[in-house]
Parts: sequence; structure tokens; C-alpha cells
Amino acid sequence: MKRSKRKSGSASSRKRSPQRQAYFPSDEAWNNIIGDCQLTSKQREALDFTLREALNELDRLNIKLKKQQSRAVLIDRLMTFEKAIHDLLRECRCNIDLMHSFLPHNALAYIGRSLTFSAISEALGRDVSPKSLDNKIRIKQSRGERITFASMDDLSSARRETLGLEFGHLILTHFVETIHASFSPWIEASRLHEGGRPADAARKHLIYRLAEAAPEIIGRPATVAVTGTFVDLCTAVLTACGLPETGIAKAVPAVVKKLRADQAKWRRGRAE
Repeated sequence: MKRSKRKSGSASSRKRSPQRQAYFPSDEAWNNIIGDCQLTSKQREALDFTLREALNELDRLNIKLKKQQSRAVLIDRLMTFEKAIHDLLRECRCNIDLMHSFLPHNALAYIGRSLTFSAISEALGRDVSPKSLDNKIRIKQSRGERITFASMDDLSSARRETLGLEFGHLILTHFVETIHASFSPWIEASRLHEGGRPADAARKHLIYRLAEAAPEIIGRPATVAVTGTFVDLCTAVLTACGLPETGIAKAVPAVVKKLRADQAKWRRGRAE
């Protein structure tokens, strides 16, 4: 089966959905496919049904690909943010002996005031909870004063601020270390994530669906070869759908092998 060199029309003359990597051929391109592949009316109907169904499936696939693109943007921002935190952590560690001298007192006080005694104790590696806090609470209760989170915060605020002024540089370094450590599993997960190019996904999907329907479209099963009737069909259809011709013939054998493996699994499943 030989393909003619007739043009299928300019891309600008066709209506193409922005969400689709492939589209249904123009009338001229469609007639070229039918003539070049010498399809009967029944085979033409089988190709029409298969192609439209596959393109609808690609619409749904491209929605997923768009989400993957959004995920890629988030991963890029995550990597940028992780680098910034890493740089800050490096500065903290390199200047650990100087930070207490050059950090503003307001900043050191805020560091202590903003954290709980448990968090400060974790950063310093020892319990710094005030022993007198329970006694202060009992005194307030004996006076009939209502104990709230705000009042408890007021009772301990001065002590936490003092700890910040004294150990704020150590507390800050530990805080940055903890934040940076939490990035590791996310960064590793992003490296293991495998994405596919939309054009490759569209090409493989269309070839797979054409291979499934090959007996109805060309009268024989798809073969594992880079030349022949089925490869000619795939090349004619995919290029008419707006996909590049490069790589189509080479992609056919792997896709047909996958289809055969899937069909073997289905047959074994039905036999069990």
C-alpha cells in the first residue's frame, strides 16, 4: 500500500482543540487515507469509529497531562524553595557563633516568644519549662480568675522571650534544620516521578487503538514490523491527525507487542 504525496491542508485551516495533541483529519486528508489504504466502506466505518473513540480518550488523557504540568510547576517551586532554605541553613551553621551578636534583639525575642516551651526544649536538647508556671496557675485559680490559653501565654511569655534573647540563634538554626529536613522525601519523590511527553502519549495511544482494530480496518492483525500495511496505515492516520511522522514506524513494534501481551493476559483471565 503506497501513500500519495497529496497535502492534507494547512494546519491553520483546521479547527484544533487546545486540549488535544491530535485531531480528526480534514475531509481532504480523510479521503486520502481511504484512497491510499484502499479501504472498503465497512473498513472505513471501523476506522472512523476507532479514531473518534481514540481521540475522545485522548481528550481525557490530556486533562491528566495538564494536571501533570501543573504538578511540574509546583515541583519547580518546591526545588527553588528548598534551595533557599538550604542556603539559609548553611548561613546559620557557618555563623552559629556570630548570630547571637548580629541578630536584632527584637528578632531573638520574637523567636522565643513565638515558640512553645516544648519546641524550645527540643531545639536546645534539654527541658526549659519553668517550674513556677504551675504555681502561678494555682494562684490565679485561687483568686477566682479564669484560666485561658491567652492568660497562660501571658504567664509564660516573658520567660520564652528571655530564652529567645539568650538562645535565639540556636533555636532558629534548629527550626531551619527541621524545616529543611521535611523537604527530603518530597524532593526524592519528585525525582522518581516519571512524566511522558504529550506527543509520545498521543502517538502510542493511537497506534494501540489502531492495532486493536486492525483486523476490521485492514483485514489482518497488526504486525511487529517497521514496514508494511499496518505501519502505512498508522503513518497516514497519525500525520493526518496532526502528529509528526518522525518516530511513528519505530514506535509500532513496541506498541503491538504490548497489545499482544495485554490480549494474552485477557485470554488467561477468561480461561481461569
